[in-house]
Amino acid sequence: WCEIVHDSNCDTRRTFRITIQWLVAIGSKIDQQSQLLHRRCAQYGLNLIRVPNYSSLRLCFMNPYAVPITIPVRDKSCVNSLEEALTNDFDFVYDDCHMADPNELVDCLDGFDFIVNRWSMNKRKKFVPAKQYLHRTGTLFIRLLRDAQGKAIVIIYLNNLQIAGDAQLLECARTIFNDVEHFITEECKKAGC
Repeated sequence: WCEIVHDSNCDTRRTFRITIQWLVAIGSKIDQQSQLLHRRCAQYGLNLIRVPNYSSLRLCFMNPYAVPITIPVRDKSCVNSLEEALTNDFDFVYDDCHMADPNELVDCLDGFDFIVNRWSMNKRKKFVPAKQYLHRTGTLFIRLLRDAQGKAIVIIYLNNLQIAGDAQLLECARTIFNDVEHFITEECKKAGC
């Protein structure tokens, strides 16, 4: 069977996740269904991108082969500027809001105000909703974990399934990453943080 996940409001400026599942299937039937889906998407002008399952997990560091880069941004106005620039300037698309665990980012938590879970014996932080963006080429994901004051930890990771050894897509991802990193640096300098 095939499922498509979307909000109650349909917005063409965001992504939709299509999940294909089967109980028992022959490889040729799976291939046939996949080709049909690709043809239909091309027919309607939709861009079909393979997305790894770890892109929607709460823990960003689950996959040892896809370790993300974290950039702490300790100014609310810088985070707001970055979030606006992702969709307007850098050609990212809003993917979804995923629950994320700030406890796995121990190196970056100083100066952030993530709420402590009152039921935790170890004073662990509560899971927070994190907005995730996907670049239109499908090469990069960016996740923003905002604390109670509006500051954020930016988590950036590659979509290795989409790149899959393509040197041109890898170079595209590097360029996008460098541009975003430069933007964050400049915005933080302006804000004095």
